[in-house]
Amino acid sequence: MEKVMEPVTVGQRMLKPAVGLINRLHYPQKFALISVCFLLPLGLAIFLLLSEIQGQIQFAQLEQQGLAYLGPLQQLQQTVLTEPLTPLESSHWQSPVEHLEQVQDRWGQKLHTATDYVALEEALSTRRNNKETNPEEILQAIAVLRTKVGDQSNLILDPDLDSYYLMEALLLKLPQLQTDVAQLGTIIASHSGSGLSPTEESQLLVIKAQLTQLRESLVKNLGVAFTHNDNQQLQPRVSNGLHGLANALETLDQSLTRVISGQTKLDDPGLSQQSQWSLLNSLHFWRTLSPELDQLLSERIQRFQQRQWLLSTFVLATLAIAAYLFWGFYASVMATIASLSSAAEKMVAGSQTKAVELQTQDEMAEVVHAFNTVADALCRLMEKLQDENLRLEAEIDITRQLQQMLMPSEQELAAVAGLEIAGFMESATEVGGDYYDVLQTNGQVRISIGDVTGHDLESSLVMIMAQTALRTLLEHGVTDPVKLLSAMNRTIYENTRRMGSSKNMTLSLLQYEAGLIRLSGQHEEVLIIRSNGETEQIDTFELGFPLGLEQDISAFVTEREISLNSGDLAVLYTDGITEAMNIKREFYGIERLQAVLSRHRHQTPAEIRHQAIADLKHFLGDQPQEDDVTLLILKQK
Repeated sequence: MEKVMEPVTVGQRMLKPAVGLINRLHYPQKFALISVCFLLPLGLAIFLLLSEIQGQIQFAQLEQQGLAYLGPLQQLQQTVLTEPLTPLESSHWQSPVEHLEQVQDRWGQKLHTATDYVALEEALSTRRNNKETNPEEILQAIAVLRTKVGDQSNLILDPDLDSYYLMEALLLKLPQLQTDVAQLGTIIASHSGSGLSPTEESQLLVIKAQLTQLRESLVKNLGVAFTHNDNQQLQPRVSNGLHGLANALETLDQSLTRVISGQTKLDDPGLSQQSQWSLLNSLHFWRTLSPELDQLLSERIQRFQQRQWLLSTFVLATLAIAAYLFWGFYASVMATIASLSSAAEKMVAGSQTKAVELQTQDEMAEVVHAFNTVADALCRLMEKLQDENLRLEAEIDITRQLQQMLMPSEQELAAVAGLEIAGFMESATEVGGDYYDVLQTNGQVRISIGDVTGHDLESSLVMIMAQTALRTLLEHGVTDPVKLLSAMNRTIYENTRRMGSSKNMTLSLLQYEAGLIRLSGQHEEVLIIRSNGETEQIDTFELGFPLGLEQDISAFVTEREISLNSGDLAVLYTDGITEAMNIKREFYGIERLQAVLSRHRHQTPAEIRHQAIADLKHFLGDQPQEDDVTLLILKQK
């Protein structure tokens, strides 16, 4: 019946490489491969996500470090603005300077502030040596250092609106406002005369515009911060200070307007008091905002840490559950495979009598059901075959017994005049295809050795045919080697064709009489071991033709004579000896056989046989015998 090929779909073609790979792997390897392909991208995604959260935590922590650095820096600026004439060695200066030195030692390397901190120290040193030095140099150094801290600590890049505008007020707006108010105080203190000079008027206009812009910006930006504060706790804590500062600045702005318009003099005590009050409000407001910003950053870090903990816990729990279920799935599959494998082994051994049971409802249950169906059918078939096997074993046993019965006995071998003979034959299986025989008929000695292709029941039957045909022909007086081998060939040829078999055999015939051997027929080389140790190899290729291949072989059969002197050996063998291979796949070879025979040539044929077979067994080691082995040793008396 013609086999119908099912069409291959696009999906099947796409899956062909994957199916091919999976089919080459065992189940542990399959699970390992799928696990790696699943866990690698998942692990990478989780790693990147956790790294992103950790990066945000480190970002906020760096902001806190920058804010911690700004605290003593702001204290130093406050001292410069409020205590300009106080000696540098006084406690008003010493405390912020020491605090600044501490934060520089702790955070300076991370914030890269070494150069700007040295510049500030130089300005302070100049102030220490010259008490009348203008404080603007110190304020300028503080401003540069503050900017560097803001850039290096990520404060200028804060992502949340509430903390960003608090940062802006602390880092930019309030320091600038304090500087402007301090500059206004300097202008008022240095004023002399009744009216404003053009320079003073210009300076007042600039300061007034900057203060107005700073006040409006602070109110507007902090209003946005209040709106975007998640817990709405920022406005209640900050709004009073903001309103106080805004009111002070607005009052100062109105006073400056009156001074510029000429309604009030610049040296009016009220203007100086308002300027001082605005400065104090801004300094107080800075101290109010700083802990609020630190609190916002701490809350953000806490949120990120909670998120990191929750994510890690969820991922670990999920992976643990997935690993547990995956392991359970693997154990279930392997248990099913083990059950099927055990059942198959028991079935092969003949001890499996019940179906495999599996507590599952998935596709593996269908596989087990199919296995049970096949197993049940095989069991029934095995029961039928058991009787056939018993019958076949009996037939093989009978055939083996026939082979042994047809072998020449020790008495027959000892009865041959002029020769000492020892034979050995061992089949690779229950029955073999090797053959040798020694026949004395009508006063003539005929020695034969042959090898049928294969070593099964058919081979043994062909061997029995050859032995029977040879004895029958000899009993009927057929002694001519051409007629003898031709008749045997026709018998085997016709019988094998009737059997539908392609078996054939090589066969050598030796006719012995008074130390003379007439050799005919094609087989392995005949080894002649002279008593003095010389060896000869007699090729039989030109002496005949394999039996059972052609209907007529008479044209191929010839004869050769070999003379034996006292102590000489004539050795016949099959290729099961010379072509035997050890575990290294090395052939035993005719040279090794020849060497063993020559070494023990002075012993009896039985002893020589023993030595040769022992050497062959030693050569094979644990390697099983793959072909029939036959050895026949003839020694001239």
